[in-house]
Amino acid sequence: MSLHSYTHVALRVERLREAESFYCGLFALDVAFREAETPDGWQTLPPLADWEDAERAGINLGLVMLYRDGFRLALEAVEAVADNGQLSHVGVYASEDELDRLRVAAPATGCQIANDRPQSLILDDPLGVRWELNTFPYDDPRSLSTGARTGHWLEIDAD
Repeated sequence: MSLHSYTHVALRVERLREAESFYCGLFALDVAFREAETPDGWQTLPPLADWEDAERAGINLGLVMLYRDGFRLALEAVEAVADNGQLSHVGVYASEDELDRLRVAAPATGCQIANDRPQSLILDDPLGVRWELNTFPYDDPRSLSTGARTGHWLEIDAD
């Protein structure tokens, strides 16, 4: 059983585009992907598309993943940062055995299971922290977008 490493930290932000620009400048980060939630689930902006392309297409982006080296920062758009703060969740790379152990241990320690999938377990601890544990690493965060994993890309004009 193993917890390998943190995969990412996710922050709730009120002005997603401004936050992206700020954190890219501060930490010299690159954009891994940008996504929008649609009636069909999350979809990814094509890699060469930018904010202007999304705006022209009427797409309201809701998630940006930034990265450099082993550092990953997810930014989630919200109308207003609530009383529970800017931290959305902490991502952790874990073994399958560790997920199996946590499926039993978490409820026994007062945690609430928010989502349980074969390769992922999301839990809320009694101290108010959400943990997202996955059995896959974030070596190349570009490959983890919904578009890259499932082919669900946002449609934009090629102009």
